[in-house]
Amino acid sequence: MTNYKFKANINWLKRKRESLLKKLSKAKPFIDGSIVKVKRRCGNKNCKCAKTSYKHESFYLMYKVKGVTKAVYIPVDMEGEVRKWSEEYKRVKETTKEICEIQKEIIRRHVTERRQRRGRK
Repeated sequence: MTNYKFKANINWLKRKRESLLKKLSKAKPFIDGSIVKVKRRCGNKNCKCAKTSYKHESFYLMYKVKGVTKAVYIPVDMEGEVRKWSEEYKRVKETTKEICEIQKEIIRRHVTERRQRRGRK
């Protein structure tokens, strides 16, 4: 994340914002949440996990709804694809944060630059 407090002016900030919006428009499919590997026993009496300390590994997508953690099972053949979606969400989220930071800095500088254009301090 960049600190925009020392950059040139509002026009520069607006150009930077537009470039970030173009970057955001090229976003691929994304999904919020984190991928978690869970080890557990399956419950089958004849499985080796019931007889030994072995546990099956599976992947879940964990996310929150109103502060409550929810999980969705990720099939083995979809793990790579879901991982890419999750990474894309992180990238989109960072870009969105940066755009918001620029917007706030534009608001902060508005009055100052308007006064400078009129020749006042």
